[in-house]
Amino acid sequence: MSISTAAPGRSTASFWSVRRETSLNWLALGLLLAAWNASDNEAANVRPRPEALRGYSYVSVRAAHRVASVER
Repeated sequence: MSISTAAPGRSTASFWSVRRETSLNWLALGLLLAAWNASDNEAANVRPRPEALRGYSYVSVRAAHRVASVER
């Protein structure tokens, strides 16, 4: 096992920032996979889309929240 050093012309700060970014990307992937595994894929448990939003193929969280607060 060899000890890696920063490449010539690169600072050690750059070396560690790349390593940090890589580890954060792996962490984000792990969190995404955990959320995906925890989600329930059964359509029976999903509430139908509100009538005001059924014509749209994409609905933002803000739009869904706004429609839900108007319906109450």
